[in-house]
Formats: sequence, structure tokens, C-alpha cells
Amino acid sequence: MTAVYRVFSINSWKNWDKTGKAEVLQHFQELAKEDSDEDEAEISMALYEVISAVVRGHIRKEQIKPFLQEVISLCPDNGSRLVEAISLVELETNTVDKLVKQRDTLISLIRMLDLEKLYKERLDIDTLGDAGVIKNKKNFLTKQIKVRTKMFYKQQKFNLLREESEGYAKLVTELNQEINSRVTPQLIIQVIRSLIGSFNLDPNRVLDLILEAFECRPEEYEFYTGLLHLFPHEATTVSEILGFKLNNYSDNTKEAKGIYIVVALLLEAKILTLADIYDWLTPEDSSMIEAFKKEMESAKDFAQKANVVSTKDKDTENDKDKNREKEEEEKEKNEQKSNIKYNTNQKIQLCIAFLEVGNWNSFLEMSNRFPDFYFASCPPVGEALCKLIHVAIDPLYRRNCSLPPRLKNKVATPAKNCILFPFITSFDEFAEKVFPMLSVLGPYIYHDVCLMYKILRISRVILKMIPKGKGVKSSFYYDFLSVLDECLLPAVSMFESNPCIAEEVWETIKIYPYQHRYKLYGRWKNETYLLHAALIRNRTQLLKKAKYIMMRITKETIKPVSRGIGKHTHNIPGPIFEYILKQVQLYDNLIGPVVDSFKYLTSLSYDVLGYCIVEVLSLCKDRTQNDAMAISPWLQSLSSFSGSVCKKYSLDLGGILQFIANQLKSEKSIDLLLLKDIVQKMGGTDSMEDLTPDQLEAMFGGEHLRREAGQYLQEKNTKRSSMRLKDSLIENNLAIPILLLMAQQRSSIVYNQTESPHLKLVGKLYDQCQDTMVQFGSYLFQMITIEELNSKMPPIGSLLTDYLIHADVAFFLTRPMFGHLLHNKYDELRRKDKSERKLTADDKKKIFADACNEVFLPLIESIRPHYSSKIWEDMDPSFFLTFWSLTMSDLEVPTRIYDKEIKKLAEMPTNKMRKRDIERIQTLKEKLEDEKKRQIEHTERVHGEREADTWFSPRTPRSPKNDTVTTFLQLCIFPRCTFSTLDAVYCAKFVRLLHSLKTPNFSTLLCYDKMYCDITYTVTSCTEQEAHHYARFLLGTLDTVMHWHESPENFKKECSKYPGFITKYRISTHEANDYVNYENYRHVVHKWHYKITKALVTCLESGDYIQIRNAILIMQGILPRNKADEDKKEECDKDEKKKKDKKRDKDDKDLKRKKDTKRSKTEDGDAPADDEIDRDRREDSECSNVSSASGKMDPPSGERSESTRSSKRRKMEHDSKVSIRSLNAV
Repeated sequence: MTAVYRVFSINSWKNWDKTGKAEVLQHFQELAKEDSDEDEAEISMALYEVISAVVRGHIRKEQIKPFLQEVISLCPDNGSRLVEAISLVELETNTVDKLVKQRDTLISLIRMLDLEKLYKERLDIDTLGDAGVIKNKKNFLTKQIKVRTKMFYKQQKFNLLREESEGYAKLVTELNQEINSRVTPQLIIQVIRSLIGSFNLDPNRVLDLILEAFECRPEEYEFYTGLLHLFPHEATTVSEILGFKLNNYSDNTKEAKGIYIVVALLLEAKILTLADIYDWLTPEDSSMIEAFKKEMESAKDFAQKANVVSTKDKDTENDKDKNREKEEEEKEKNEQKSNIKYNTNQKIQLCIAFLEVGNWNSFLEMSNRFPDFYFASCPPVGEALCKLIHVAIDPLYRRNCSLPPRLKNKVATPAKNCILFPFITSFDEFAEKVFPMLSVLGPYIYHDVCLMYKILRISRVILKMIPKGKGVKSSFYYDFLSVLDECLLPAVSMFESNPCIAEEVWETIKIYPYQHRYKLYGRWKNETYLLHAALIRNRTQLLKKAKYIMMRITKETIKPVSRGIGKHTHNIPGPIFEYILKQVQLYDNLIGPVVDSFKYLTSLSYDVLGYCIVEVLSLCKDRTQNDAMAISPWLQSLSSFSGSVCKKYSLDLGGILQFIANQLKSEKSIDLLLLKDIVQKMGGTDSMEDLTPDQLEAMFGGEHLRREAGQYLQEKNTKRSSMRLKDSLIENNLAIPILLLMAQQRSSIVYNQTESPHLKLVGKLYDQCQDTMVQFGSYLFQMITIEELNSKMPPIGSLLTDYLIHADVAFFLTRPMFGHLLHNKYDELRRKDKSERKLTADDKKKIFADACNEVFLPLIESIRPHYSSKIWEDMDPSFFLTFWSLTMSDLEVPTRIYDKEIKKLAEMPTNKMRKRDIERIQTLKEKLEDEKKRQIEHTERVHGEREADTWFSPRTPRSPKNDTVTTFLQLCIFPRCTFSTLDAVYCAKFVRLLHSLKTPNFSTLLCYDKMYCDITYTVTSCTEQEAHHYARFLLGTLDTVMHWHESPENFKKECSKYPGFITKYRISTHEANDYVNYENYRHVVHKWHYKITKALVTCLESGDYIQIRNAILIMQGILPRNKADEDKKEECDKDEKKKKDKKRDKDDKDLKRKKDTKRSKTEDGDAPADDEIDRDRREDSECSNVSSASGKMDPPSGERSESTRSSKRRKMEHDSKVSIRSLNAV
């Protein structure tokens, strides 16, 4: 057999005498210098190869002895390694057949080396006999057996306690003596050694007695643990003794409690490790984890079964009583079983001992072996952990959050054995040591309600010390969020009903902004409940009760129902509010009763309700219905509900308002319905679209008149809610951003949402955005001071350029600031005049004009670059600014409404009123009179301004005469007359004001002609609300036109010789023929009526829904000024009746033809159902109605007259008939 050498080569053996010996020896010397495990293995391998070379005959045995002696001298351990190598070669010679013959060489080598002692330890007996190391192999074997038996099998005899008690009695006395400064572990260990030697005591029994003494007095743990450190023992011995005790006391928890305490203290003293004692504990981990999983599955099955609708009759009283008795019995049985289960579980008892002595690290190590919150979910462990935390934080709580001295408070005393965990004395220690314990405890902190209060109050003190703002917060700020998420908020849901703890949680959590709070609520509502079996059961039971209550809510049962809802939402608000909101979205008649039933909610519940509303709005639900033609009812119901709730109760509106702002940023305006309801119900600001004539006229007055006669809602009902809305807007810095976003969204709706939804929905969204913007802006202008508005609102130039806002909206946003600046400047200039009290009306007008120049000149310069220079050739920028900055309060005083309100206050019976009410009425009356007087003076100053001479540039010979009017209509009248109802009336009044001021270079006649010439395109481009506004504008202008048309006296007084009625422009003085006379004016008015009628008929005959609708709305708006007389109306009615009869005959023939066609089809197939025939009949009827209302009508026949004038008159009469027939159809 060829040998394989790894350290040396075969050449080393062949040249042994020359170079091999020196080479091998040098290798051993190098290995001896280095001291490492790898080198030791290398030496053993080298010795093995040397012995193998000798046995195989590569080296003579006579040459090897001095070499091996020299190698042994290099290191003392080389002799032992050499014998190990010989034993390996011996094993090879005994087992390998080819090496048996070389055994003699090995025996000779063994004899040559003087290592007999090592031979006897390592080599086989036969080899020792052959080598002559032992003389008699049999005697040596017998002696070896006896020695091993004595060493390993023979027990050492000690004095037992039952046989020789004196030594043990002295030992027990020494171990249980009073411990003082003179009694130390070092002293006692000497005594124990003396007793063991004197009385031959069993050391294991002595160790047992030490542990028993320790068990009786665990408070002296320092003495006993020090003694055990000095006593010679092994950890396995201690664990065996304790394991034997635990097995004996497995059924008796009270007697075994001391053992668990000893184990906990020994683990803390590092005498034992958890692994040493863990194998002795019962039951197995797998069985405990399986039971935990089964409990979770049982809770989930319970929740799933609760949602199953049963058809059985369980509403009888007997069935209810039986169910309650069964539930109580099952609850008692479960409690008994759980107590037995916890008492017999040694691992749970050991965890309790860990917490009682304060050994937190060992408890954490043991809890890591199980699922999260496993031990905390066991009531004994949870209570022990609560008590440990309670005792630890008590000094910190008493120093920072203690009750007043007059109130007695109970001191949290530590347990008898709680001697390890230190007390918390600083805020840093509180976060460092208590928060990890709370994260392990989880929602089971509910076992100690006082502990929850203390945790919340200490945390509230720390949070208030953190500076507010957007800077970097401390780690405590964010760590406490985790505590709220994992521990405190879920613990609130563990109570059946505890409003006090909910209010305490709110007092702390309200320090955080709504972003953090809503994130906590989301996890609490959607995730935390699924992590704990107890929470799943509690949530299911309370949700079932809430559903039962919601089934019985009516207006008559609000009081008992509200108490039930409040009771169930104190601790589990999220799921219950989710169910209530679903019901509200389905049934809008529940809004009133549900809102009234929320009066017993806690502050935390109100905040969670706000989150639930935002969560529902954030869901990807379809907000439109009927193929995107209308807003979904669920959104309308939810908006109405949100507005009512926010008005009646104190909800944090930050989340809802931010959601609306985010939707506007995403160019989604449909959710503005929510803002509209909130502003209307909380702010008391109604929409301007549904006002009565008297209310509309009252809006032209001052602030007091608008409050008394211009609003539906009373101010006293919305004062508090209005202030809450204002505070929320300012606090979250959303007032101006939302207003600007709505202004931008108004244009975005037209350009970005025209192609996808139905055109009707686009118009509705545009009107909603416009209406909400005006409503929200009006509310802000009432609630926010002009100084605050001026500091936050961008300047007019920035609005037009940077924000890309149209002029009508930009001036709507900045108009109150312009008026405020003008009034301040006027008051300033008036006070500078020394003769302030003697100023005449003309002086005041002059001062007012100076104030206008100073205020408006900078504004004019900022506006001028935003429009083409060609525009300013015809119209001065000052006129443009004047038109957009004035309001109806500047043009006209609603004297009739002022007098009406003052008279109503004066006639109020004051006999049965209180003195305070009488004074309030008298004060209000005086305020109205003073306001009326001041407004009259203000309008006189505005009318007296003489800058009108420069508003319009003189017309050059080459420029068309209608350029000025066209520019005025495009940039001023048309954008503003469709903005709102007030602006529509303002535009009509402003045109009349221009005429009455005899504005040079402005043609009133041409302006009206441009308005009425062709309104088809204007009507077509209007939305529904804009059509109302445009109709109001047309009505206002027609009032003026028809007022001049009524009598020559009116025309002569207000129109004759006015620049607005000039037909020929001359450089010199105008002649009498240059003005329009009364007869010509009547013909012009007749033409205007004809043009309006023709345009409306064109829209009605177009077949387009938008045009037909807008035309009908405008006809309804201008109906009071319609020029048709009764005879024409009767004639049109007859023609309309004939057409309807003719159309009905045609429809009956079409219906009969359809039925015949279907009847012929049914001969070969199935007969149609009755509902299909009814549906066809309904469809035909609808088609008939539509065609009668908006179908194309043939003009009446008549002979052509030779006179062109009479032909045009007949055509105009025909168009008037068509218009009136359409009105009658409406």
C-alpha cells in the first residue's frame, strides 16, 4: 500500500541521513514557535507521518529514537501527541490486512521509547502486553475494571437528614438567622464548609436547604445570591433541584409561588439562565401557541356569525331571557376554566414571578418565544405588568401631575418582592423604560384604569413642553404616537363603556395635529381590531347593539336612542360610525334624527366622526349617476349630514377642509357640494340664487340691513358655529387657498371636464363651483377683517398673471379691499382738513375724488399691462377699475327696504318684552337709520364723481362707432352680468348710471342695441345659473328701456338731449336732428323685442337640450316685460292647440303602426310581454311631449304685402306668437 504524505514528501525519507532529517526537524522547530490550534494539528499530522514512515520501512527504527526525543524536547505536549499518533498507526495495523506484518516494527518502536505512563492511558491492552509495558494482561484488566467502578458507579455515603439531623439543624439555623452587616456570605460559606466536613453532609442537600431558605426570605436576595455564587455548584444541579420542586408542586400554585420567585431572582443574578430551567416547565410551547391560535379563530368565527341574518323568530321575551342566561353561564364557565388554566401553567406563573420581582429582561426573553401579546392577554400576567409599571412611574407622577393637597390620593406601594426594577424619576427614563413595557402590554393596560390616566397625564405634561411649530420634534413626540397606536387607543375599546377615559385620551391626543390623529384612527379602526381576540369579540357585540338601535331610530325616540349611541361609541367609535354613515347615505330621512342623537358623544368620538366622514369621501365610489348626468344621492346625503353635524357639534374641520382643498388641487370639483353645505349651515351664508325680490334689494344695503332682511338664517343660531369655521380656516391656513383653488377650478371645469362627462353635469359642476365660491367668499368677507384679508390675499396683478384667474373672479376677491382702502383714505383726507365740521357736500365730493385718485392710480398701473394696449385706446383703465370695484351699495340705496325694516321695528309690541330686548330693538333701529343716512351720502359722492368725462376716448374718424361699446360689453358687462344675481342687477343699473351721468363718447342706444341684437350665442354658452343671471340682467335693462318707452314725458326727461342717444357725432355742437326722438325710439324698442324673440325661437327650434333649457329660463325671467298682448296670446293658444291635435293624431298612427309590426313579428315568434307594450306607449308619449314643447313649428301662412314695413311687422308678430306658445308649453 503506497503511503500518501501531506506534510513531507517521499524524498525526505529517502535522503534522511543527508538532508531529510534536518528538513523535518526544522519543520517541527518552526511549528513549535507558533502557538495556535492550526499549528497543533499540523504537529500531530507531522508526527503521524514520521511514525508511518518508520512502520512502512522508509526510515530505520534505530535512526528515529534520537530524533523523536529531540522533537519531544521542543514542546511538553509533543509526547502526548506522539502517543496519539502511535495509537492511530496501531489501529491501522490491527484493521488493515496489508499492515499486519508491520506490527512488529511498531511494537519495537514502542519498546524503544520511554513513555509507559502515556502508553497505559492511550494504547490497547494487547498492544501493551506485546510491548512488555504490562506483565499480566488479565490482572491489569481486572484492576482497571475495579478502578472505573469506584470512580463512576460507587456512591459516596453522606449523613442523611432523617438519620443524622444535628449537622442539618445547625445548617438551617445558620441559613435562617437574622441578616445584618456582620453576617456576610463569605462568613456563612466558611460555616457551611465546616458543617459539611464535620458532619459529612450531602452537598446537594445543603444546596437544596439554601434554596429553601431563599424561598422563605426572597427579600434577602442579595445575601442568598452572593452565598450561591460562593457555593461550589453547577447550573444543571440547581435547575434539577428546582425542576423537581416544580413538578411536585404543579397542582398547588400557592406553595409553588415561592419557587417561581426564587427562579426569577436566580435568573437576574446570573446563577441560572432561562435555557437551564425552561425544559423543566410545562406545558409545551406548541400547545400554548395552538390554543392561542384557536382562540383567535374562534373570535373571528364569532364575528362572522354575527353578520349572518337569521330568519328565525327570536324576538320573544322568553327567548331573550334564555339567551341571556346561557351567555352568563358560559361566561362563568369560561372564567373558571381560564383561572384553572393560568394557575396550572408554570410558564405563565414564572412570568408573573418575573414581573413581581421586577426582572423585566427575563420576562422579555420569555415572551419573545411566543406570539405578540400572548402573555399580556393572560389577565394575571397583564395585571402584574400593570402593577410593575404603576409602581415604577409613581414618583414621577406625584412630582409632576399630583392632585391638590386637599384631595387624598392613594400611594402606589410596590409588591413585597418587587426589589429589582428601579423607580422612574425623569422624563427621559419614562420614555426609555416605560414605553417598551407598554408596547409589550398592548391594549391589556385596561386592567389598571388608574395607570392609563397616569400615563396620559405624564405624557401630556411632556408634550406641552415641546415647542410648537414645524421644527424637528423630539423623539418622545413620535414615540408616544406608537404608544397611542399599540396600547392606549386599543385599550379604550376593551371597556364596555367608559366616557371618562375617552375624554382623558382626547385631552392628550388633541395636542397632535389632525394628520397624526387621523392616521391613528385609521389603524385603530381598520387594523388594531384584527390583532386581538378580545377586541374582535367586544367590537362585534357593540356593533350588533348599535345596529339594533339604528333599526329603531325615529324623531320620537331620539332621547333613548341618543343615549344608547353615545354609550356604545364612547369606546368603539370607528366601526359604529362607519355603519351609521352607510345608513345615512342610503336613507336621507335619517339625517335629522341621527344628528340629534349625537348629543351624548365624547370629544374623542366627535373627532373620530370627522375622520370617518373623510374616509368615506376618500373611497373610490362613483360620485355621479345616470350615465354621469347627475350627482349621486349618497354624496348629497353625506354632504347634508356633514353640514348639520359640523354646525351642531364641535368637530375639528381641518381634515374635511384639507380634503376639499386636495380635491380641488386634483381638479375634482364635485366635492364642493360638501363645502357649500358646511358654509351654509355653519356660517349662515345662504346662496344668492334663491333670494326673494325684497331680500335681493336688501342685499344692496349695509351690513345691518343685510343681516336683518337679506338672510334666511338668524345670526344668533350660527354665531358660534360660524366662529368655529373661521378658526379652523385660519388655523389650518386654508381660507385664501381654498378660495383661489375654486377660482382656478371654475375655468378647469370647462376645459378639462367637457369631453368625458355629460354636458349637463359639466354645467352643474360649473354652477356649483361658482355658487360655492361666491358663498364662501361672502362668508370670509364678513368674518375675516380686511387687514387679515389684505395680508393673505395676493394683489390684483398677481391674481391675473400668476394665478391665471379671470377678471370677474379676481375683482370679486379684491373688491372689499379696494372699498376699505378708499374709505380709509377718504377719512384720512377729511381729518386733515381743518374745517372738517364745516365741509359742504361739494367739498366732500372733491375729497372723495382725491381719495379715489390716490387709491386707484397704483391699481390702474398694475392692471394696465395685463390687457392689450388697443383696448385702452377706446376705454380708460380708470373706468375699467371703477366698473369692477363698485357694487350695488355704491350705486343705489334700498330706501324702501330700510323704511320697511325700521317701521317693523317701531311697530313691534314692547309691552311684554324684557328691558334688554327693548334696548336691543331700539339700538338696531338707530343703527339702521344711521346706516341709511351714511349710505345715501356715499352714493351721492359716487354719483358726483366727475371723472366720467375721461372714461371713453373721443372717436376718431377712422374708428368704427361701435368699438367702444363692444369693448365695454366684452370686458365688463358680459363677464359680470352672469357672475351672480347681484352683479346682474348691478350691470343693468350701471349702464343706466352711465347714461344718467351723460358720459361723453358713450352711446346708450348703441349699447342696448348690441345687447339685444343677437343673444343666441350668449344664451347657448350659458349654464343654468348663468341663464338665470342673464335673464335677470335682461329684465333690468328692459325695465329701463320700457320705462322710457311708457310715455314721452319719461323719454323727454331722461333721454332727450343726452349723449347716449346721439346718432350723428360732430366735432362742433350737436344739432336737434342728431338725437333720437320718441317715435324712432319706439320703433327701435320694437326691433329689440323682435330680435330677442327671434333669438329665443332659434334656440327653441335647435333641438339642443342646453339651448332649449336656457331659452326657457330666460323667457321665464323676462316674462314681466314681454311685449305680447292678450289678443295675440289667445291667437297663439288656438294655433298651439291645433298643432297639438295634429301631432297627437300622427303619434296615434305611429303607435298603431308599431303595434301592427310587433303583432306580425309575434306570429313567427313569442308574443311580447305587457310591460314592453306599456314601455313603448310611455316612450311615444314622451316623444310627443318633447315635440310639442320644443319641436319645429311652421309659421302661419299669409299673403305677401307690397309694403316691406307691414311684412316685417307680420313676421315679428309671428315670432312673438311662437315665443308665447313656447312659454305656455313650459
